Amino acid sequence: MPSQRESKIEDFAFDYLQTYYTTQQHVKGILICKAEKTKHGAEADGLFAFKSSDSTPFVAAISFRDAPQLARILVTYKKKGLSRWRYVTAVALFAATFLISKPLGFLPYTLGLSFITALAGLMLHSVLEKKHLKRRIEQVVDTLKKLPANEQWLGISISSLCFRNNSLANHLLQLCQRRGIGLITVGKRSKVVLMQEPATTTCRRGDFLSHYSSEQSIRKALQDDSMLRVA
Repeated sequence: MPSQRESKIEDFAFDYLQTYYTTQQHVKGILICKAEKTKHGAEADGLFAFKSSDSTPFVAAISFRDAPQLARILVTYKKKGLSRWRYVTAVALFAATFLISKPLGFLPYTLGLSFITALAGLMLHSVLEKKHLKRRIEQVVDTLKKLPANEQWLGISISSLCFRNNSLANHLLQLCQRRGIGLITVGKRSKVVLMQEPATTTCRRGDFLSHYSSEQSIRKALQDDSMLRVA
C-alpha cells in the first residue's frame, strides 16, 4: 500500500487565502500572483490584491519558502527535545574536572565538584541551544516582516498537533502574534488550519503596491471589473 503523500502548504495556501479574503472582506474578485518581487529584491511567494471597501488596493503577502526549515525544527523538538550533544558536554566537563581535581586527593570533593560542573554545563548548553533554535525561528519571521503588505502570512507544512505541548511552536505563535503575522499550517490530511490571524496595517504613503516590480500590471488588472487569477 503506498504511503500517504506529504501535503505541501504551497499547494493549498492560495485557494485557502482566496476563500478567506472572499469571506472576510466580502470581495468577489481577487488577483493572485506567485513569486512576486519587490523593487528592492525581496520576494513574496504569494501576493493577493483586491480593491478594499474604499476602492484603495489591499495587498496580502504569504511566504512559505522557509517552511521545511521551520517544520524540521518544530517536529524534531516535539519528538526528541534538545540534542544529545548536551550530555556529551556534561560528560566531558565531568571528566575534565575530575582529572584536574584528582591530585587534591580528596575523592568526595573531587566527585562533588565534577558533578556540579557537569550539571552546570548541561544546563548552560540547554539554554544556549534553545536560544539558538528560537533565534532561527525569529530570523524567518523577520524576513517575512520585510515584505510590504497590508497583511502578512506565514505558511508551514506541518500538523497542527505539533503545536501541542511544544514550547518552540508556542514561541512561534507568540512571535507571530506580536509581529501581526498570520499563520496557517497543513498536515498530511491536507487540511489547512488557521493558527493565527494577521494584524492589518496601512501604508504611510500611498499603498503597498508601489513597492512591487509588477505594480503597473497589477493596478491595471485591478481596474477591471472581473479579476483574473495569475499563476
